[in-house]
Amino acid sequence: MDWKYKHFHQERVYPASRELVFEAARTFMAESLGWQVTDTPEGFTAQGYSFLHRAIANLHIQSAGDGTRVDIELLVERASSQGFMLFDVGGYYNIQIRKWLDGIQWSIHQERTGSHDESTNPLVLAQNKPSAYIFNGCLVFICVTFALYFLVTFICAVVGLATGNLYLLGRGGTLVIHGIWGRMVSALILMFGAFLVWKIKRKANMNPTLTT
Repeated sequence: MDWKYKHFHQERVYPASRELVFEAARTFMAESLGWQVTDTPEGFTAQGYSFLHRAIANLHIQSAGDGTRVDIELLVERASSQGFMLFDVGGYYNIQIRKWLDGIQWSIHQERTGSHDESTNPLVLAQNKPSAYIFNGCLVFICVTFALYFLVTFICAVVGLATGNLYLLGRGGTLVIHGIWGRMVSALILMFGAFLVWKIKRKANMNPTLTT
């Protein structure tokens, strides 16, 4: 398991030449997302931030029969100012990649027609949908719930280390650990929490500015 990055992968074939797809994909990632793009022999790499997590998208673009295949490998740093990501809550990043693939199709159409109608951009359309507001609200609610749970667990660990009585809240009820084991588990929880804080602060110091 990669503890630094969460990995995601999707691909799609477009009925267009490699040159057109490359330019359309590059334009979309650089202009619509505002990510920093660097060309590679297989395509290009885009770097930016998504949901406050630093991310790297490797796009491999190659001819496939009468069309062109775009393969997106997304690496999202688990540690961020928002916390540590163990899993993709609500499938957020998989949904984002699908939007990017739709955006590349939109960008291909823009290249072919020479139009610049941002109102049909999939990112703009997705933001204006009521379901997008509901989904984002659910994500915020889930993140706040996790943050409160970790805060309560941290407080319980501090109390457990001091008293030897550790109380852990869970779906099946409250787990109680007494004595030396309570102090040991409390210490492990606090050490893990300190490690996460150190990782987040380290990333913040390495990336003082946040670009969208």
